[in-house]
Amino acid sequence: MPLQGVHEGEALRQPSLGEVEEPLLGRDISSVQFLEKQKESTSKLALTFKDITYTLPKCSERSEILCGISGYVRSGEMLAILGPSGAGKSTLLDILAKRSLSGEVGGEVLLNGRPIKDAVFRRITAYVQQVDFMQCFLTVRETISYAAQLRTPPSFKKEEIRARVDEILRQLGVERIQNKRIGSDLVRGISGGEKKRCAIAVELVASPSLIFLDEPTTGLDAFTALHMMKIFKELTSVGTAVVFSIHQPRSSCFALFDKLLLLNGCGEEVYFGPACDAMPFFAQIGVVPSTLENPADFLLDSISVPPEEELLACGDGVRLCHVAYGQSVPNIAAAFRDRLLEGIEREIDEIDDTFLQADSETWMTENVSPYFRSVWTQIRVVCMRGVINKIRDPIDVIATFAASVFFALLTGSVYFRLGLDQLSIRNRMGVLFFIVMNTAFNSASVLNLLMEDRPMLLREHRNGMYRPVAFFIGRIVQDLPIKILANFIFDTIAYFMVGLQPRVDKFFLFSLICLIIMLNGYTFCLFVSTVSKNIQVANILAPLVLVLYLLPSGGVLMSVDEIPVFWRWLKYISFVRYGLTTLVINEFDGLEFNCTPDDLICVRDGKTYAEMQGFHASDFWRFTGAAAGSVGVYLLLAYIGILLLRTRGNG
Repeated sequence: MPLQGVHEGEALRQPSLGEVEEPLLGRDISSVQFLEKQKESTSKLALTFKDITYTLPKCSERSEILCGISGYVRSGEMLAILGPSGAGKSTLLDILAKRSLSGEVGGEVLLNGRPIKDAVFRRITAYVQQVDFMQCFLTVRETISYAAQLRTPPSFKKEEIRARVDEILRQLGVERIQNKRIGSDLVRGISGGEKKRCAIAVELVASPSLIFLDEPTTGLDAFTALHMMKIFKELTSVGTAVVFSIHQPRSSCFALFDKLLLLNGCGEEVYFGPACDAMPFFAQIGVVPSTLENPADFLLDSISVPPEEELLACGDGVRLCHVAYGQSVPNIAAAFRDRLLEGIEREIDEIDDTFLQADSETWMTENVSPYFRSVWTQIRVVCMRGVINKIRDPIDVIATFAASVFFALLTGSVYFRLGLDQLSIRNRMGVLFFIVMNTAFNSASVLNLLMEDRPMLLREHRNGMYRPVAFFIGRIVQDLPIKILANFIFDTIAYFMVGLQPRVDKFFLFSLICLIIMLNGYTFCLFVSTVSKNIQVANILAPLVLVLYLLPSGGVLMSVDEIPVFWRWLKYISFVRYGLTTLVINEFDGLEFNCTPDDLICVRDGKTYAEMQGFHASDFWRFTGAAAGSVGVYLLLAYIGILLLRTRGNG
């Protein structure tokens, strides 16, 4: 039966150990036994999937995305998932790659005939997303090298890692651009095709036994797309199994496919088997292509319907096949189920049974970490990578310092050299309030930065590169040194231009309090960026809450006791109130104001005036401690938000 998915005898054939390269991904960072068991097993790997369904909540227009998809891929094979837009190709790929999805998944996915733990699966697989998220100021070599430091066993020495990177650069043909920056939409760098190859190289440093790619040729010209397909074909020649979704390949790309899984617009399987047998199958059921037609174009035309008929076709169960020439043929999905599906499911069972009857394959159930390196190594590498990327962004660094100098000069010029007359009392309160407000709002830029890095975090964490805590600490390490220095520059310029108390102890406490306020603003914005769905929500939520924090500011805007009772609870969580109170106490304690005969009310002692406004000296260290404690609270909330990001769909 030439059209039963595979040729006779093919289902049980596996590459010999001599045909494949020893995979690095089997190496365990803590167990030599795991390495020895797995390195002999992943060379003969088979991923099987049967009756895969995917359903979204009922509120969706089309709740059933995938309908009973079955198939398999083995070591040394390339499986292409082909279908029109909206067919569910990327969804199926995510299910096979064990990615978290928001809907309900049915069916079973087995590796070598067994369910597999997520941690083990992450160590032997790689996933290349459709959109490439990388640090734009790093070079190609640096990007691959940092990935190698995180995704090779700790037994690898620096020379071995360097040799591995050199090998990958040669394999993917990116040696000549290895010292060029990755770039972005705003930063000039490598081309789209080169960026795609770099993204693949990042995953190949760990020699995965199975690699998934989501539409790897999207956005590439025909020549570059063909070159990419040839790279995948070379990977299969050393025993790697390659699974990818693809939209509209050229005929020369189609000829490289080993297996083809074809989905129609309603998420139904209409063909699975050798790619070369797809056209004969369609011819057998009465859909005959014209001479010299691109097989991919013919197949897509044969299973697609015009947009005006799509809702009807997917809504009432009647699915007619629209061909470019205007021909209508019987239901191809039904023909596939009648003629091929039973044989494919039998082949899947045979493949699973073959592995189950072989070795015990205990490596698949070992309790191992999905990560190669220790958490300390992950933190060190991620911090180093982030800092280098940060300092190479001169616009961001210069803008941060320029903004600090500008607002310091603005503050100093408006409140220049405050005296000690009665009018200066309110002016001092005003300038301290302005300093607190500027310091608290100055960290809003982290909202955009973390949103930009979120897709990279999700990709690298899901691919087993590092734990969330490494990303979290790395983000802080690359941000805070510059922000702390910029904040100190602002404090110094503003303090002495305004003419606040010229005492070392007062300036030290002023700088310390401003630092705590800045850390509160930074960690608060960090928290908001982790819990917000997108940048628009974050940019609305963060300023809104910060403005609310200004209300109980201790007598500047309104006396705390006069705030309506339903808003009074804000005084307990407002780091703005804590910061302003301590700054006022620090500045007014020890000041002696002058009085003139024209002054109707005369206040000489600064501490007395502060007490009259509700700023009590006894609250200084208590409020300082509360403000410092809120930094820890926001840090904890932000880290919890980072952890929760992993459970929110595909990102």
